[in-house]
Amino acid sequence: MHLHKLIKKISFEGQTDTRDIKAIIYDSRKVTPGSLFIAINGEKHDGEKFIPQAIENGATAILSKKNGIPKDSIPFIHVGNPRRAMSAISAQFYDNPSKKMQVIGITGTNGKTSITQILYQLLSRLNQDCGALGTLGFQTPSGMLSSNFTTPESVELQQMLNTLLMAGVKNVIMEVSSHALSQFRVNDVDFNIAIFSNLSHDHLDFHKNMKSYFQSKLKLFSMLKPSGVAIINIDDPYSKQIISKTKAKIFSFGMDLNAMLHPVKIKYNTNGINVILNYKKNNISITTNLFGEYNLYNIMAAVSVCINQGINIKDIELAFNEPMEIPGRLEEVSSNIPGKVYLDYAHTPDSYEKVLSTISELYNENYELNVIFGCGGNRDKDKRHKMAEIAERYAKSIIVTTDNPRSEPIKEIISDIIKGFKTNNHQIILDRKKAIHKTLNKMHDKSILLILGKGHENYQETKFGKMPHNDKEIIENHIYES
Repeated sequence: MHLHKLIKKISFEGQTDTRDIKAIIYDSRKVTPGSLFIAINGEKHDGEKFIPQAIENGATAILSKKNGIPKDSIPFIHVGNPRRAMSAISAQFYDNPSKKMQVIGITGTNGKTSITQILYQLLSRLNQDCGALGTLGFQTPSGMLSSNFTTPESVELQQMLNTLLMAGVKNVIMEVSSHALSQFRVNDVDFNIAIFSNLSHDHLDFHKNMKSYFQSKLKLFSMLKPSGVAIINIDDPYSKQIISKTKAKIFSFGMDLNAMLHPVKIKYNTNGINVILNYKKNNISITTNLFGEYNLYNIMAAVSVCINQGINIKDIELAFNEPMEIPGRLEEVSSNIPGKVYLDYAHTPDSYEKVLSTISELYNENYELNVIFGCGGNRDKDKRHKMAEIAERYAKSIIVTTDNPRSEPIKEIISDIIKGFKTNNHQIILDRKKAIHKTLNKMHDKSILLILGKGHENYQETKFGKMPHNDKEIIENHIYES
């Protein structure tokens, strides 16, 4: 695409021409001849510093915030916000694929991945080809590809949407993170439906306070057109503010009887949930293998989309007949070990409360609950002691271990965690694999092991980079020693 056509929808200073742009790149190491290099700021580095490397690697044009001097006839294009510009340019480069698709965005602190997966499986069973983007990766009808972000940078995001469109897939379900909203990654995605799951303490290392965190989430709903639909959990205290700020049609779900979709009969057990939902005096009867009240909220969010898609109630019910599989979300791991072992991606105080209370309610006091967890390094420190306090309230024994320490000293992470403990029913084993093996060896028929934090992840993020680690494989390969 010619440079002048590519940037015609953004405000800029500088000279442009008809030179052909073959790729949009923001990592100077990946620049190839014919690329437009966009200098954005990352967590650690200023993209401006890598302009010389981008030119050396063959960049055809440079887009940046600060003034630069053209070199060897390479135009420098200056904008107020390179990230915002990158979103518009990426959409233009891939011919705005989201305008030709049905795009469903899901935001909230917890539940994004579960809602995405429930909805993806429902629509697939109802013969609606769809794609999904989120924490688990880039999912297409032909398989799953891993990705590094819950919501990719705008270049990759637009490329993924275009890939799905080219394959004839016109339904897309996306997790939309607060980081992505703050960093303009989804600015040029046309959302038809947006879902709000809930809001609680998380990412305050990035957003600094809950008000800022909420404002980032709110952005998704302010982006909706009047023809769009905002699907809102009205039991959450922030729901009223979202409803007042969006121009879209409102569809509510929740336990509140005033919600447009709400349960009238619920039964939780160790096999899952039996529930009857009510919508406009119509009952929707669902039996699922998913556990707990928090998953009932996730189910209601997904069913709300189906209703707004005009899907028949009987078809929705039939689509739940098969088990739902959500990797790393209260996932029971099969093994030859006595008792039960679960993995969960929980890494916030609210998700700890939900998962631990669910397990405690499902299994009586004759069961022994063991918990293994850690906290991520270089992230929100204020939630660490809160997670410890919640774990201690429910568990008989706790092992504190590592969970993506990154470059932060592990001793500092552990020190923050143990401030939340009031008793001595915990121990510290920094080697996560050893912590899991030790607990597995003491399991008996009435034991439950809940391993929190990493869920589906197959790595540990350390100061040396990502190192291979998979909780599920460790459990499955463990040789029990009674």
